[in-house]
Amino acid sequence: MKKIKNKIFAGLAFLFLVILLLSVIGIVFINQLANASKGTLADNYRSVEYSMKMLKSLDRMYDYKKNIILYGNVNSAGELNDNNYLSEKQEFLNNYYAEKKNVTEAGEKEIVNELYANYSGFIEIIEQKLNDNSSINARDSYYITRQSIVDIYNINMSAIQKINLRIGDTAKRVSYWMIIVGVLSIIITLTFIIKYPGSIVNPILELTDKIKAISKGNYDQQLKFSSRDELGDLAAAFNIMAGRLKEYEENTLDTLLVEKKRLDAVIENLQDAVFILDENKVFLMANMGALNLTGLMRDEIAGKYAPDVAMRNDLLRELIKGLVKNGSEESKDDDEKPIKIIQNKKELYYSREVIEIKTRPVGSDAERIIGYILLLKNITLFEERDVAKTNLIATVSHELKTPISSINLSLKLLEDERIGKINDEQKNLIISIRQQSVRLSKMVNELLDFSQTETGNIKLKISKVRPEDIIDLSVTAIMMLLSEKKIQINLNLSDNLPEVKADLEKTVWVLVNLITNAMRYTSENGFIDLNAEVTNEFVKFTVRDNGPGISKEDQEKIFKRFVQVGNKNKGTGLGLAISKEFVQAQGGRITVESELGNGSAFSFYLPISYNKGK
Repeated sequence: MKKIKNKIFAGLAFLFLVILLLSVIGIVFINQLANASKGTLADNYRSVEYSMKMLKSLDRMYDYKKNIILYGNVNSAGELNDNNYLSEKQEFLNNYYAEKKNVTEAGEKEIVNELYANYSGFIEIIEQKLNDNSSINARDSYYITRQSIVDIYNINMSAIQKINLRIGDTAKRVSYWMIIVGVLSIIITLTFIIKYPGSIVNPILELTDKIKAISKGNYDQQLKFSSRDELGDLAAAFNIMAGRLKEYEENTLDTLLVEKKRLDAVIENLQDAVFILDENKVFLMANMGALNLTGLMRDEIAGKYAPDVAMRNDLLRELIKGLVKNGSEESKDDDEKPIKIIQNKKELYYSREVIEIKTRPVGSDAERIIGYILLLKNITLFEERDVAKTNLIATVSHELKTPISSINLSLKLLEDERIGKINDEQKNLIISIRQQSVRLSKMVNELLDFSQTETGNIKLKISKVRPEDIIDLSVTAIMMLLSEKKIQINLNLSDNLPEVKADLEKTVWVLVNLITNAMRYTSENGFIDLNAEVTNEFVKFTVRDNGPGISKEDQEKIFKRFVQVGNKNKGTGLGLAISKEFVQAQGGRITVESELGNGSAFSFYLPISYNKGK
């Protein structure tokens, strides 16, 4: 069975064979070209060289003897003397014998033999005592011998020309075949490059697409690879996996449908009202309690966008506030307040809770919201008990004011020397009683304020107030406490602060409460920062201390009733809760910013008062 490794090896081997084939063909053709010119061509060139040297030696010997005949002396011959003549004679014979051994062409041997006979006759004539007749015979013999040398030269030059023509033809033929082989190799190689990688890559790409489709829940995926290699095995394994996944999905879907029916039955029979929405705030379902409460039909909700449905239903519009505002501080405050519904002429109270359904996708570290559960719990019984508790607190607190006033009056009379003198120990007891009386009076007043906020009977006197007046009255009210603890307040007020819409008395109470809380966490000779600045359409008042700070967990519950944080707080735990109610009643909000070890900053915002017409 073929393997992918073998396929890759075969592909590389194929390219290697193409390169090897081109190299071998090139070598063969080059050898043919070389064989067409080697050997014979070199011999012909040597024969031409020998011929030229023999001609030169023959001419110089003839000129030497001719000058002796004509002039009778050697000097007139110019360059030659007897020694040179003999040297030229020997040179001629050397070249002749070399040529005789280098015969290559047809008929060349006969001419070489004839040359020797002619040369011998020429030498015999010119070396005799010459006369006029012998001079004529020497000239004829010279030309005959010279012609024999020229014949050798011509026959070899003719052979050289023929070889050159043959080499040219061979070169053309080699070029032609090299072009054919090169083009064929290029075509085959390009076809291989285009087709062969696809045979490996295309199945992988197809597999990738199928896996992506399966990841989206489409399990009807099959690979059809006919190859008998690893890819074929992979395709078979993939097809089995896809089939198993489809089977598992069908079985799981049946199980989920059964569980969904059970869950629907449970939700449907809950006494509380339940709405379920998807991540786009589209209603998926609502139980009968929710339908009865809103007066809507099931088909008016299912599959509808919540804000669109809420436009036609006041109760539903109030219920989805938390969803529309996406968890803002204002929406959180609204969620804490019970919703009052009048049904059958009876006041019913419901608490609202928005539960986010989250999931963490595979391969991701971040969670994402996939839906919401809107839950309404009937808390009418608890609300009635809470109202009774509030009325009881208000009644008891109001009734306590009379005995506390009597106690304060009695303490004042005891301190009057007209009634009688008291000793130091008695004075200390009176001081202790007065401190506890003041603490008790403060607690009673806070309980009365709390009862007002609980019953919604906060009586406000809204008017235009200068921020500077709020700060001056607040600081003046606690000046004695500041002096006792030697604490300094650093004021930082923006220039030209606008007037705010506020109840001066309630706002001073809030600011005094924040400063008093800051004093508890400020050491002697320390300082507290008090700032006021404009932020958007509000004036922001901030009290900052350098205390131990408040943890994130405590910050979320610090404005709730009867909640105390830290070990220095000896109050009722109502101060910040009442402050929050007072500020919100005036159209503002209160916040806290703090880090452990870096102090705390409490801020409240009051709306700016604009003149009419602006």
